[in-house]
Amino acid sequence: SGFETLDDRLLQTEKEEKQAAEKYAVAAALLTQSRKKLARAFEKEMETQLKDLNMGGTRFQVNLDSGNATASGVETARFLIAPNRGEEMQPLSRIASGGELSRLMLAIKSVAAKREGIPSMIFDEIDTGISGKAAQVVGEKMKMISRDRQVLCVTHLQQIAALADCHYLVEKAFDGSRTRTQLSVLEGEKRVSEIARMLGGEEESAKVHARDMLKQ
Repeated sequence: SGFETLDDRLLQTEKEEKQAAEKYAVAAALLTQSRKKLARAFEKEMETQLKDLNMGGTRFQVNLDSGNATASGVETARFLIAPNRGEEMQPLSRIASGGELSRLMLAIKSVAAKREGIPSMIFDEIDTGISGKAAQVVGEKMKMISRDRQVLCVTHLQQIAALADCHYLVEKAFDGSRTRTQLSVLEGEKRVSEIARMLGGEEESAKVHARDMLKQ
């Protein structure tokens, strides 16, 4: 009788495990289907964002690679890009340059913010590896994002800094015992002087240029 009870328990356990596995398979299949649909939409949105960031020829692709069953489903996502026409798709982490990574990160955050309704976005040195026209388009993109949500940006580029509505200067200083960080609000001529410093000098010509940039 005792062995019969144990057998019954084993059979019940096997039945429950089988049912759980079947439920998981159904849920995982639905998740995969949803991810494939979202991946195609994400690809289109990313290519639109990259076009705004002066990377119009870039193709962006999301690959869903099958793997072991986990609480997150049975696949992982990989981002692939082809920055130039005629090139094959390759993993983003392998071929993207510093400037491309900056713009790709901005594009990804822009799409995510739009979908998730994020009220504030922080960009810490998103300008790494870029300058000139690329810096300008990145700054303009962040300015566009700021119309719908708050944007906080740490930058060392004057093209990006000049597009901000408010400026804060972050400085480090040693007080004799330890290094402290100080945050100062820049207004009026202080804004002009800081942009001029970022341009490379405090000369009057740099200040004239800085004033013109701040008027844009």
